[in-house]
Amino acid sequence: MKIKANGISQNYEITGSGKWLTLIHGAGDNLDAWWNQMPVFSRNYRLLTYDVRGYGQTETPAEGYSMDILAEDLYQLLKALTIDETYLLGYSMGGRIALGFTLTHPEMVKALVLANSPVVPIQRNPEQMKEMMRLREERMKAAEKQGRALGMDDMTTMVFSPGWPEKHPDVIEQYRKTHLRNDPKSSMIAMRSMVMGETPPDVSRIKCPTLIIGGERDGLMGADNARAGQALIPGSKLKILPTGHASPIEMSGEFNSTVLEFLANVGK
Repeated sequence: MKIKANGISQNYEITGSGKWLTLIHGAGDNLDAWWNQMPVFSRNYRLLTYDVRGYGQTETPAEGYSMDILAEDLYQLLKALTIDETYLLGYSMGGRIALGFTLTHPEMVKALVLANSPVVPIQRNPEQMKEMMRLREERMKAAEKQGRALGMDDMTTMVFSPGWPEKHPDVIEQYRKTHLRNDPKSSMIAMRSMVMGETPPDVSRIKCPTLIIGGERDGLMGADNARAGQALIPGSKLKILPTGHASPIEMSGEFNSTVLEFLANVGK
């Protein structure tokens, strides 16, 4: 379904019944990336999934792209759907959106789950940043020639534990099909507009119940980032899974039960 919110057409799906739970996908994904979570979470909650600007079927203007705008997209989407309060789960980039939204609209967030997200600034020296930017630009140029956002080999190497994709070819095929739903031009706009090294907000100001999920083998965010975030957010809980970056896919059963147990105990 589509609705006009924050000046763009936003694509979303609603399933299940009960209290609202909103899921925000990561960069390069779209709402189909929650294929392991949607049938499970919708048994207990009224589930809202949506395509973040730049991905899936949500409109992507060529200009005006930042974490603040993505958080405002979410706010306007919730208002358009008359949702005043929700549990919020953000994965990777989606966690950054969730953080910004929670700090700007704390009255709307009943509880927050941050999965494999940059909760605190990732410390990199100038040489590391320079090399990251060089590799990023190389990948972007190669992707533009091939008409896609990033090669699947690149993506699976970055987000899964070493050796995991080879053992689960059926899952990787599903992951590939999800990414092929993205329009290459829109994805390119989104990826070129993302600010490398953008400083996360002051997470110590978060007051709602918060769960942080990290991956012990997460080469993008690192388990230490999750641990540091847990130390900064008052009263937050921490769960480290033996996964790479894509914990909702790589260990979906444990991921789902961790989220559901946390939400079930909110307010108790």
